Order: sequence, then structure tokens, then C-alpha cells
Amino acid sequence: MTNATMPGLTRQLTEFIVSLTFDQVPREATETAKRGAIDCIGVLLAGRDEPVVEIVSALVRPGAAGEARVLFDRGFATAADAALANGTAAHALDYDDTALDGHPSVVLVPATLAVAERVGASGKEWIASYLAGYETWAEVVARDADKLHSKGWHPTAVVGTVAAAAAAARLARLDASRTASALGIAASMAAGLTANFGSMTKPFQAGRAAQSGILAARLAERGMTAAPDALEHPNGFLRAISPAGRVRADAPIAAGRDWHILRRGLNIKRYPLCYGAHRAIDGILDLRARHAIAPDDVAEIIVSIGREQDRMLRYSRPCTALEAKFSAEFAVAAALIAGRVGLIELVPEFVNRLDVQSLISKVRRTTVDEVDAEDPLFASADTVAIRLKDGTVLTGKPVRHALGHAHNPIGIDALHAKFADCVGGALAPRARDTLFERLRALETLPAVTAIYS
Repeated sequence: MTNATMPGLTRQLTEFIVSLTFDQVPREATETAKRGAIDCIGVLLAGRDEPVVEIVSALVRPGAAGEARVLFDRGFATAADAALANGTAAHALDYDDTALDGHPSVVLVPATLAVAERVGASGKEWIASYLAGYETWAEVVARDADKLHSKGWHPTAVVGTVAAAAAAARLARLDASRTASALGIAASMAAGLTANFGSMTKPFQAGRAAQSGILAARLAERGMTAAPDALEHPNGFLRAISPAGRVRADAPIAAGRDWHILRRGLNIKRYPLCYGAHRAIDGILDLRARHAIAPDDVAEIIVSIGREQDRMLRYSRPCTALEAKFSAEFAVAAALIAGRVGLIELVPEFVNRLDVQSLISKVRRTTVDEVDAEDPLFASADTVAIRLKDGTVLTGKPVRHALGHAHNPIGIDALHAKFADCVGGALAPRARDTLFERLRALETLPAVTAIYS
């Protein structure tokens, strides 16, 4: 079939979404989806008392009845509103997984859990729907030669909206016509700006993407139509959001054939701040472990990162915990002083400590043009160096894949440790461990709601 006669992107994705069954899913893809669910629910519980979540929840107004649970055990709401609150909570700490230039699970897990609860879906149905969303997301971002971040778009909010619609349509068993409409409607609802990084609006954008994807599918289910080529049309989604219009709108999709999730996977965060700083943190922690470095002996810290990372890490002198999450300077200063960067470091008291702010002032960034061939959003490697007051220079090893990256993964024990730390006092230890094991066995559950019991 030539490009001239090949079905358009919207139709190709629609056919993939509608026909996808759990039996077609590779085992490794199932395991990756379950890791995404475990990680996302853990960080959701960790973030559900953040101020932005309180603001959003006040508008959602969960009650004793509704379609889906809000913040795990704090009432019910419509599936769309539950996804808004849950997605906002799961992204509030910026501790959720990354891939595909964004945060797939923080949109897909809240959206699919809410719709699965509404329709009574099984664990297998949930997994297939998550993968429908992931593969749709991957197809969209792979078609632009440039990075959405460079134009100011937040891919999690923009592409995530379309992916959430794909997942919601798959769970609701919409036919091909209505699924295509759901994708087209979602394309008109997609938005989110990197300018809002370091503010409450960033996690809200993730929750809004999950909510909008569900709304798009519900509207399509009721008969609302959209252009059948809304994604690939010359005036459609791909070209409208593209930084330079260098898009491949007519290429055949790989979804369901050459699975994107097997090649890209999920990167599990070990630190609750922007992923653009994680490799530098690993570099500093390695230097700290190999040398006895006293922060007072440091004259300068040099951090070398990619240009897109530099744009994301927009705060060089952070004053709040939200700003610190997007600061390379804070990331390396905290790592050197505390020997870790965890939830207890991402609080105003630590961020504004005199020793932390003093070391932040000694951090200098440099940027490199060479990008990672597999992930051009990042440099080919990040490096850190520490110059001591006596003139000694300690240079760290280049770090290409942070620990937790899909190509440098953490094991199930480390994932459980993060989950337990995130859940903390939200659940009793026995209930926490039961939830973890049920998520590990999602494909065996006749109903996704079994995770809540």
C-alpha cells in the first residue's frame, strides 16, 4: 500500500485501539504496565495532601456515591472528575514515571482506573487499555522531528490528552467511528505549558489531561463527531503543535506490531523532582561516595546537561519547594549535602537552609549540543565536576541512564521500597502490602476494583 492510499493516522490508530485484546499483549509489556500502575498509585497516595490537590478536590467535591474513587478512599465522583483529582495528586510531587518526552502513567493510570471502575472492567481489560494509550502517545511524539518542549508545550498535558482518550475509548468498547471521534475531540482539548513548571498548574495539567481524555470518549460515545483526520490534517493536531512543522503525518503506525513500550519502557524516578536533573544527581552521589567531600570545601560545582534539560530546569535560585523541583542547582546541592534527594529534602525548610542556598550559589551550568540518539530530549550524557578550594578537581563519570531508567532499571524490591515510602501512613502496612501484591497480579483480577478492598 502506498502512502497515497494508506489510511490516515487517525484511522490507523483507531483500528489498533478497537482491535487490541489482552491476548495480543507481550508479557514484557504487561509487566511494564503493571510497574506503571504500582508507581503511579504510590506517588498518588504520597501527593494527595498537597495544596494543589486540596484546591482541585474542593471543586470536584467527592461524595458517598459516584462512578469512581477519588484519592483512593476519599469519596466518589464522576469518572472524569475522579481522574482530574487523582492525576493532579499523582503529579503533585513530580515523582511519577517518565517516558515519551513526558509522564505517561500519571495521565493513563488515573484515566483508566476511573473508567475501569465505571464500566466494571477486569485487570486484563485495564492493561490492554493502558497500552492502547501508551502506544497512541508513542505514535504521536515519534512523528515530530523536533521536541514540543522547545515550543513551550508540556507533552504530558498535550499528547497525554489524546492518549487518555484512546485508553478511555478502548475501555468503554467504543466502535471505530466513535473512537476516531474521541481522538479528534481530544485533539481540540489538548493544552499545557512548560512555562508553568514549578507551579501548582503543572500537576493540574496532568490531571486535566486525564479528565479531558475521559470527557472526549464520553462525548464521542454520546454521538459527538470530530474530523476523521484531526491528527494528521494539514491544519490538524500534529502540525498545529509542532515547533517547526517537520512532522511525518502519513507514515504507517508501529503500534501493535513493533511495540513502542518494549523499546521505550518506563523510567521509574528515584528522586521527587524533574527527571532532567536525575543523571546529575546520580553523578554527584557517586562522587560523594568515592571521595570525602565537605560542602564547605567546595569552590564550584559544574553541571553539564542538554539544552532541553536546561530549559526544563528553569530555576537557578529556587526559593520554594516547587521551584526546587525544577532546579539543577538545588538538585546537586541537596545531593551533596544530604547524600540523597527525597521527599524530606523537598520542603521549604530544607530548600532555604543557609548551607543549601550557599552551595546553590556555587553551582554553574553548562550545556552541550550533542543529544542522546534514543532520547533527544537529553544530552548524550550528563557530567558533574567539583572544584575544591584547594584547587583539586573531582570529575564524575558521564551518566547516560539514571538508575531507574528503562535501560538501567531498578528491581522489584527497590520498587516496593519506593511504594512503601510513598504510601507511608496513608494505609496500614498490611493493607499497603496487599495493594502492592494485587497490582503485581493485575491481569488475574476479575475486576480492577479488587485493588481497593
